Amino acid sequence: MLSNTNKTIPSAAATRILVVNSDEAAQRKIRDCLTTSGYNHFTIVDDAQNALRFLRNHPIDLIIVDIDIPDLDGWRLSRLVRSGILKCRSDLPIVILAKTWCERIAEVTAKEYGINYLLPLNHLNKLPNLIQNLMQQTSDEPPKPRLLVVEDSPDTSDLIQRVLSAHFNIEVAADGALGLAIWQEKRHDLVLLDVALPTMNGHDILLEITRIEPNQPVVIMTAHASIEHAEELMLSGAVDFLPKPFRAEQLRKVCDIAIHREDYLVSNAQFAERVKTLEAREREFRQLYESHHQLLDDLQSVVMELDENLNIAFLNRTWETLMGYPIEDSIGRPLEDFTSSEDANQFAAFKEKITAAIREKKTNTEIELCLRDVHHQKIWTQLKISRSTRSEEFSTFTVCLDNITERRKSQEQLQYLAMHDSLTGLYNRHHFELTLEQLYKDAARNQRQHGLVYLDLDHFKVINDTFGHQKGDEVLREMSAMLGRRVRKPDTLCRLGGDEFAVLLRNVTAQNAQDFARDIQKTIGEFSFQLQEQRINLGCSIGVTVIDGSAHTAEEHFMRADIALYVAKGRGRNLIHLYDAKDNESDELRLRINVSQKVRKAISEDRMVLYFQPIYDVSKDKISYYESLIRLREPDGTIITPAEFIPALEAAGEMHLLDRWIIKLATRTLRDHPELNHIAINLSAQAFKDETLVPTILESLKNTGVNPQRLTFELTESASLFNLHITQRVIAELHRLGCSFSVDDFGSGFSSFAYLKDLPADYIKLDGSFIKNLHKDSIDQALVKAMIQVIQALGKKAVAEYVENEEILNILKKMGIDFVQGYHIGRPIPVEKILAKKTMA
Repeated sequence: MLSNTNKTIPSAAATRILVVNSDEAAQRKIRDCLTTSGYNHFTIVDDAQNALRFLRNHPIDLIIVDIDIPDLDGWRLSRLVRSGILKCRSDLPIVILAKTWCERIAEVTAKEYGINYLLPLNHLNKLPNLIQNLMQQTSDEPPKPRLLVVEDSPDTSDLIQRVLSAHFNIEVAADGALGLAIWQEKRHDLVLLDVALPTMNGHDILLEITRIEPNQPVVIMTAHASIEHAEELMLSGAVDFLPKPFRAEQLRKVCDIAIHREDYLVSNAQFAERVKTLEAREREFRQLYESHHQLLDDLQSVVMELDENLNIAFLNRTWETLMGYPIEDSIGRPLEDFTSSEDANQFAAFKEKITAAIREKKTNTEIELCLRDVHHQKIWTQLKISRSTRSEEFSTFTVCLDNITERRKSQEQLQYLAMHDSLTGLYNRHHFELTLEQLYKDAARNQRQHGLVYLDLDHFKVINDTFGHQKGDEVLREMSAMLGRRVRKPDTLCRLGGDEFAVLLRNVTAQNAQDFARDIQKTIGEFSFQLQEQRINLGCSIGVTVIDGSAHTAEEHFMRADIALYVAKGRGRNLIHLYDAKDNESDELRLRINVSQKVRKAISEDRMVLYFQPIYDVSKDKISYYESLIRLREPDGTIITPAEFIPALEAAGEMHLLDRWIIKLATRTLRDHPELNHIAINLSAQAFKDETLVPTILESLKNTGVNPQRLTFELTESASLFNLHITQRVIAELHRLGCSFSVDDFGSGFSSFAYLKDLPADYIKLDGSFIKNLHKDSIDQALVKAMIQVIQALGKKAVAEYVENEEILNILKKMGIDFVQGYHIGRPIPVEKILAKKTMA
């Protein structure tokens, strides 16, 4: 073995270290350990390729490597270093630093691969001293095992040194007492002990060594070997014996086995410990399995496993509670057995979704499926399916199955409400628009004709004003039932709102549509109603148009019917008029229609935009929320205010279209800009008559994930009181969703105080006519102060708009107002400008 007694030992700060480890947590620990100990000249790489590149280009003094690294394990990387084929030193000290191993087996492997030291990661605190020791070693190679030969024959000891010197550092003692003394001082890795020795015989030495160190490997050499003698020596603690004279190969083999004996014994002990640990873990796992199994049975959800053929392989006890079938009778059966034959198409769709999920390699999917319980009752379920692939050809599915029957009923009810008028049970405007679109496309595509009959009850407002809305509703219900009996099954009767009805006739000519209109008009004229001992007869005006695909859109066909109805009313009412392109009775009507088209086009092109005016919380001295105000942006960028398009929309009965879009636009803005923590949305007077209002809000909230508490809906006082019963119902539904409600323009109606306690509103906004001259008018001051006191006494928040100067603001503060808004607080601006202000602040 070569030695380098003149080797320069680098200081800690100068020691160049390469760390090869792919675990980020381990890297942090090693970095901290080295830095704390003054080793600052180190490089960390995460794979063998980068390590080899670094070794080719940079001199280093030490390598610290994990066993498990990407692309090349630590053993083979060490072998490359030791082979001398790299440009680095082949004798570099190498330390294996790893999380886990079988210790003794790893140590033996380390010897074979030329590893200087093995260190568990949890003993990282030993690393600095280890590096220091390695840097101070003068040997350029890992030390050989130390062999003590106690032999008085020079020939024998010479032979041993010639045969074993390549693998051992050998020390020789010529008599027994000297040999024992040397061993006691140095504790060699292996002892070769002759039996017949001067001063002290080998048997006594063996007994003394095993007394002091029972695990010391000792090989006995004797020229008087017999079975009895060999047994006695082995029982005394020898690991093996060599009969003299012995051959070189025999000597090498016995010593190799002996030097590794401890490795085998320690590895076996470690393996036994591992077995005990595994057995303990198995017991823990069994206990955990049983507790988890109990947990599964306690769940409200059914947990199920399906095989690749959708047969049930596992169920928890919740299945029995939900379905009524025993688990033992259900496992092994196809899931399809628990559906009804009438649901065959639905199950086929379910299987197709499963197949598609496998084909697309989806790991998770959700599917709704209708099952039948033991009493053959429908159970709607939602299946959350996770796919676990055990092989390329075989898949199983873990299913979490929840009972959604009540939710499904609620959804069906919501779907019904979304398409039906709650007062009469007829289809509503939303369904009408969808069906009209279908007939328009059919007419354009297949050259077919359909008819649209649009009717309005003449002077129906008189009934509401004279007998009240409740009686008016009764008349509408009876009228709807009567009309329903006159409509063919393929045709569609809808109530569009108020006293307006529409009938969509399939596959008819213009003459057929007119004949049907005359029949309806005659039926309505002959129908009378008993109201407070009076018989009331009604007439109707009807507009008729043909849906033949000649218009550019379905909406245009409806506009033609609207024009025809307008003409019928204008010519004396209780008339029928077929749309004629030459009709020119009303430029106002055409303007109204043009505005409606303009708004529809702006909606389709996403040119309706929201501006936001801040609402200031007086007590907290900060902006609390924003009121959203609709604007129309022309293609050239010009901004159109609501005053230029809302009156025409209201006259055309099209405000529901804008209401729906504002709701979608507002929720989308809240989703995209969390900085707008809360906004108020203005609804039109027609909004609460629209049966699709709440479903539209619910759908928008679901699609955007916006918290409903971030929304307040505003309706004017006059609109709120127009039909108090409907207003109360809709506000209650909004509250159930989590939204709040505000009454706008409070004080503009003569009966405001009488109705205020019946409105479940959260905010009451004082009409601006009382505020704008507050600093000049003592009567306004008295009225405003009284209104604020009443509003707050009812547990609601008072909001003042039209706050145009500091003087008005100070007066309101003294009155105890809750919130204020107006140009003095801030003008309506786009959301981008609000965000820019927040950024600058």
